[in-house]
Formats: sequence, structure tokens, C-alpha cells
Amino acid sequence: GREGGGKVEEKEEAHFDGGHFTHAEALRPYKLLLSGAVAGVVSRTSTAPIDRLRMLFQVHESRSRMTIMQGVRKMAAEGTIKSFFRGNGANCLKIAPETALKFAINDRIKRFVCNGGDTSKMGYFERLLSGGISGGIAQGSIYPLEMIRTRLGVAPVGTYVGITDCARQVYTKEGVRALYRGLAPSMSGIIPYAGTDIATFEIVKQKMVEYYGGEPPGYVLIGTGMFASSVAQLVSYPFALVRTRLQAQGMGGETNKYNGMIDVVVKTVRREGMTGLYKGIVPNLLEPAS
Repeated sequence: GREGGGKVEEKEEAHFDGGHFTHAEALRPYKLLLSGAVAGVVSRTSTAPIDRLRMLFQVHESRSRMTIMQGVRKMAAEGTIKSFFRGNGANCLKIAPETALKFAINDRIKRFVCNGGDTSKMGYFERLLSGGISGGIAQGSIYPLEMIRTRLGVAPVGTYVGITDCARQVYTKEGVRALYRGLAPSMSGIIPYAGTDIATFEIVKQKMVEYYGGEPPGYVLIGTGMFASSVAQLVSYPFALVRTRLQAQGMGGETNKYNGMIDVVVKTVRREGMTGLYKGIVPNLLEPAS
């Protein structure tokens, strides 16, 4: 209304009236959840063969190196095109809520840190912490699916019929704790990975916004995402290898090869050298470009 000849504007507050949100901004987290879920499913399905190749490299416990062609032939020898996508169903079930939660929580944390102000003014440490916390929460919330995805990707043909059968067999033969094998390196690695990924992306994007004087072209954003992901993978890759080896051991109730995260590192370096901790890094770095 008007008072004393001047217009008084009141900021509309977001609230829920029992049926819907009355402020469009209040829907932002849900839009992030949906867009993150869709983007996660599409991207992981498109790179599923590379992802499976990476896992085969990681569990190849020998000083000799598996080549990319050997890995491709191994998958092709299993008979059908489906063999290239083994574990992708679990990955899609996992990545949708994980990606969605990561970005939604990250968005909330940034807004909290900035008191609802301009998040582009956040420093690197704040972005790293925000990205790491959101990534850790998202990863931990769906971890059993991460373990099942790995088992389906590296198990001999015929070991598991599908996601449900894999979960049932792991639970009955190895116990519920087996569904959380590799959680320690996963949590240890997701903080530097997610933090470095999101922080690098947002910092480089901000530089691009300043360079272009506005929103940069799509191809620049894609390149920025690829660069951020590659940097994050280099930082955290040994954690991923340790996690995969812990997840893959004890299959069918067999005796475990490793006693924990440190034991994997020690035995891997002793048997395969320091570079053994980076087995599969090449297909892993190919994923952002796919």
C-alpha cells in the first residue's frame, strides 16, 4: 500500500499453508533435487562401461598392468552388451539420491554460511567445507547400494542375479556389516573429492563469469566441470581403490584378504608399488569427458 505518498514494499516470506508453498524461492531445494537426480542418472548411464572398466582395473591385484583393451575384451567375453553395464542399475539407484542430496545440502549450507546473501563471495575454504560435508552426508546415506554396485561390477558371471539377489547373498553369507565394507575410505575420500570438485568448479565458474561479463557459454561450463572432476579424482583416487578392494573381498563368504584401510594400502604398495594405488585412474579420468 501507500503511506505518506511513498510506496512501501514488503518482502514476501516463504511459508507452507498446508497445500503448497506460496514463495517460488521455497521450491529451489526441490528443483535442485530433481535436476540433480536426472543429471546423475543420465551421466552415469552414459559412462557405465568406463566405470566398470575402472573397477576391473582396481581389483586386478598383480604387479602386471591390465590394459584398456584387455579390460574391454574381458567384458565383451561375457557375451552380451549388457555385460558392459553390469552394476549400472544399482549405480542409477544410488547416484540419483546421492547427487540430488549433495547439491541440495550444499546449496543449503552455502546459504546458511552467507546468511541468505551472495554465495559467490564465499572463500575457497568455506566452499571446500560445504562441498565436503554435503558429499559425505550424501555418500553415507546410500552406502549399501555403493557396495552392491561394486559387487555386481566385479563378480564372476552368474554370481548374482541382480540387485536384490546380491543384497540377499551378501547379508546371508557375510552379514549386515559386509554391506558397509569400505565405508571408512569412502568417507575419508568423499570429503576431499566432493569438496575439491564443487569448490574448484565454482571458483573457476566465477572466474569465467567475470571473464565473459555474465553467464559463460555451455561448452565453457562443461569444460569447467570436467576440469574440476579431474582435479578431484587425482586428489582422492587412492581412497577409491582401497574402497573397491574392501568391497570386493569376502565374496560368497570367502576369507578376507585385508584387515582394513591401512592394510590395503600397505599390501598394495608392497606388492604392486606406489602406482598400484592409482590402478584404473586412466578410465576414471575418461569419465568426465564421456
